[in-house]
Amino acid sequence: MPRSPSTSLPPYLTSGASSRTHHGLLVKLHEAASAQEEDELISNEITKAKAVLSSKGQSTSKISDTLIVLLHCQILRHRVEDNVEFALVSALQLAEGGRSLSERRIGYLYLVESLPKGHELNLLLINTIRKDLSSSTTSHILLALQTIIKIPSTDLGPAVIPLLTSKHLWRHKLPVIRQRTFQALLSLHRILLNEPFPLSINKLLKAISSESDISVLNILFRTSRHVLETGAHHIANKEERLYVLEKILDAARQNNLSHGSQISLEILKLLKVIMGVKEGSSSEVIDAAQGWITDQLNNLSSYRGLNGAFLMEICHLANIVSSISSHILRHISHLLLPDLNSPSSSTSIRTLPPANDHALALRCLQVIPTSLWDGILGEREMAIIMEGVDSIDGTIRKLTIRLLYNLDLNLPSMVFQKHIESIKTSTELSLPLYLSTSLSIEDKTTIGRYETASRALEVVEITCREDGREYAKGLLEVLDVLNVRTSGVWDEGVRCQLDNFSHLPQATTERIVASFVNSILTKGDRKPGDTTLVILTSTICEFLPPSYNNILRTIRYLSSILPGLNGSIQELVLVTLVSLLSISQESEQESCQESVLETVRTVQRDSSRYIQRRCTEIITILEKRLVNEVTKISRSRKLADVLEAISLVHTRYSKISTTSQTSSPTPAPPPRADLSASQLRYDAYQSPRGRAGVNNRYRDHFDEDSE
Repeated sequence: MPRSPSTSLPPYLTSGASSRTHHGLLVKLHEAASAQEEDELISNEITKAKAVLSSKGQSTSKISDTLIVLLHCQILRHRVEDNVEFALVSALQLAEGGRSLSERRIGYLYLVESLPKGHELNLLLINTIRKDLSSSTTSHILLALQTIIKIPSTDLGPAVIPLLTSKHLWRHKLPVIRQRTFQALLSLHRILLNEPFPLSINKLLKAISSESDISVLNILFRTSRHVLETGAHHIANKEERLYVLEKILDAARQNNLSHGSQISLEILKLLKVIMGVKEGSSSEVIDAAQGWITDQLNNLSSYRGLNGAFLMEICHLANIVSSISSHILRHISHLLLPDLNSPSSSTSIRTLPPANDHALALRCLQVIPTSLWDGILGEREMAIIMEGVDSIDGTIRKLTIRLLYNLDLNLPSMVFQKHIESIKTSTELSLPLYLSTSLSIEDKTTIGRYETASRALEVVEITCREDGREYAKGLLEVLDVLNVRTSGVWDEGVRCQLDNFSHLPQATTERIVASFVNSILTKGDRKPGDTTLVILTSTICEFLPPSYNNILRTIRYLSSILPGLNGSIQELVLVTLVSLLSISQESEQESCQESVLETVRTVQRDSSRYIQRRCTEIITILEKRLVNEVTKISRSRKLADVLEAISLVHTRYSKISTTSQTSSPTPAPPPRADLSASQLRYDAYQSPRGRAGVNNRYRDHFDEDSE
């Protein structure tokens, strides 16, 4: 009886599941109340699958259904103690003897996803792949080729390369087989780099010349670039270089491979490899490349999508083919000055270009040698570039600073000093993109100082990244100026600096932090700003190297300023003192622990109840010589982890002390603070009447405006 139009399809057909069994698993997992319950369900499914696959006489459809369920289980499970290698033999048998293409595909898929490298079944899989490569059935050949691409190995290469290099495959009548054959050869050679490439460069060029399918040409260009880049083939002389170049360009012209496609980018990358050799290119080679590149630039009218990437790749060739620079500059002018109807002699700046065009122009100028555009680019274009230092777009600002730094080392310094003067005088301050109009002038001024300070630090990060002393000097100058003009902690500045340090190379970060600490010690300021102290303590704990030679001096300095700080900053300094003691020499620990203890006791007498409890923990750690114990159990050197370790060590010692004493009633240990990352904040423990950072008070205004 035919199904009526109103009857709905079975749920498993519309759920994306491959079968009813698979759909049943998805439903159970969806209804699971926790990750633990999901793992129990998955573990049960793996047990069932093992029973199914170990039973003789199972149909291939049942095996393929079970393998799909197992693949899904492997993707979603949280625990990995259930071994699923028992299914590999069944998958191999299905890949070789499945009754349908779909079943064989599932067998291969399971092996691609689950077969470990060096597994003993690899040899049997190689035999299956060789059999399918020699097949006359297109689908079988494609399955084998796809498997080679996904799981190449040193054992697989020698067994299948003779088949891959036969005309039966790389000159097959179907483009998809030719394409995947070259992909398989490329995939294998990437793990056999010491071996010669299976096809000579001459065969690759012949294949390029005779090929008309774009997808095959794309992989052929990529393969040729790989062969030349890895040294699998060395171009012997300028005649050979010219021959290779002309073959590539002839294929590009013959197939009308112009800009705006992925294959055009592959051609440019290949041209760069052909011409960018140590001994340089001859004038004939440069002239041959120049003609094609110039034609492409003349036809380039849009910069959207891959056209922008195409222009960037051409800029990389300007080092070699300098004569194309004038054509490139014309496009850069179009990017910077989208209003082409305005008189070219006018020097007035009407509007900045769209952000994407502006960023593309700056990136292109960074790639082109400075000598090819400095003094040649028009006055209006240079004015637009200089305007980029005050752009509301952070990417454009940073790109502009990098470009100016390459052009003249003094230009970024001028920008930095301009920002510093703006903070000092509260004039020409920068404002963020989203700002509520209901704020008072005072509030906007405070926000403007923070935003201007952020932009000053961008200059420092870009220009002083490799010079720890200059980086520390610039950072401290910004913080000092900000401390004079604002109160409280600059949350966003602290976060950005710590993020920046965590992404720099470790050696670079250590140099910067050591220089930052030295700068503060040299100044001898009795009370730096709160923001400075937050950055100082955070970076000392996490990044200061044990080889730093001023650890004792730093301990004495922090001890001297500790009593005069507010409670939230005192906590950070207390934790930092423990961290410094942990990386100091044993003799140094002994020499300064008593003075630190005395200072902590003084602070404990005059502080709030919370800081008194924290001081109690520190005093216990120092009196009982448990600093090294804190280091052992701390998960990392971050402030939050060191603080958690201090509390844990103190709690453990308190319990030990309690059980060793008589059973007289004793007060309970002080409650532990919430040590989650979100709770460990330098302003979290201020009293209700204490100061709060202005940026905290106004953060809601930003959200209101953006909504």
